Amino acid sequence: MSRPLRVVIAGAGRFGQLHLRAWRESGAEVVGVIDVDAARAEAVARRWEVPHHGTALPDTLAGVDTDLVVVASDESSHSALADQAIASGCDVFVEKPFALSAAAAENTAAAARDAGREIVVGQISRFAQPYRYLQAALQDGMLGSLWATRLRRDFSRAWFADFGDRVHPVWESCIHDIDLAVYFHAERATRVFATESRAAGAAAPSVISAIVEFASGATSTIESAWTVPQRGPQSLAGLLALDGTIDGEAQLIGSLGTARQRLVGDALTVWTDERSLAPDLSLWPEEDGRVGGALRAEVAYAGEVFRRDRVNLVMPVEHAIWGIAIAEAIVASARSGEPVSL
Repeated sequence: MSRPLRVVIAGAGRFGQLHLRAWRESGAEVVGVIDVDAARAEAVARRWEVPHHGTALPDTLAGVDTDLVVVASDESSHSALADQAIASGCDVFVEKPFALSAAAAENTAAAARDAGREIVVGQISRFAQPYRYLQAALQDGMLGSLWATRLRRDFSRAWFADFGDRVHPVWESCIHDIDLAVYFHAERATRVFATESRAAGAAAPSVISAIVEFASGATSTIESAWTVPQRGPQSLAGLLALDGTIDGEAQLIGSLGTARQRLVGDALTVWTDERSLAPDLSLWPEEDGRVGGALRAEVAYAGEVFRRDRVNLVMPVEHAIWGIAIAEAIVASARSGEPVSL
């Protein structure tokens, strides 16, 4: 493709605007922005000088020459917007989660195959350098055969009231670590057992623990708790920073060794009279006035896939579908108290 990719952003919230900037900085031409909030779509389009805006994706795509739709909207709308983009002849970048059911994910993937369209799912951890290093260590044989993974991600308690219960937290927080489990193990899960607690409130589970068994017999434990107290250090840094903490840990256990990565540690800390920070600069730091880190790498990679310059091997759609099936099984097992076979 000799001309720039022409992109419509679906979702004009904080992350949609971050995507808008990242795609524009990658060389794409952002030609439209849509949002269920018409005033917000108009304001974002005016701020970023985007020529088209609206509330309905099919209407916008009908009037604008578009190559790609970036879906960065509310989780419950992801699969529907992806389907609309594919039906209009566009490729799709869809933020996590790909869908809220494996059936919906499979239907969207099938529609893309039939239409000759590409899908890249925005599982950003696959593009963060610490996790890429762990994957390289596995591929190089440094750790031997992978026996187990332990994955944990805890969030500030205050965030739960703000956005943690807008969807089941499996789709908001656990989906990152579910995808890392699929990334590292690179196989289908066969059985899931999970428990949950509503410790932080009654709207949705705020503490989730799951054991995932894979076809080879390897296992992964996945845990999430929205319980970090108010005085936890600010960790979400860069161009989208929030007061509060994401405290996570990933451990790989192999036949020849182990490896561990932590999101909150003592590698970089800032303490003042007002607050403490342990900033994670791997996701979207500002680098020389541009979006950097994992988000820039993810967008650059996706752009090459959509220009047909490379095959999508880093985030294959089948991996995303496997992850959605695991997430669905975690929700079902936690509710029933029984293991779920896949």
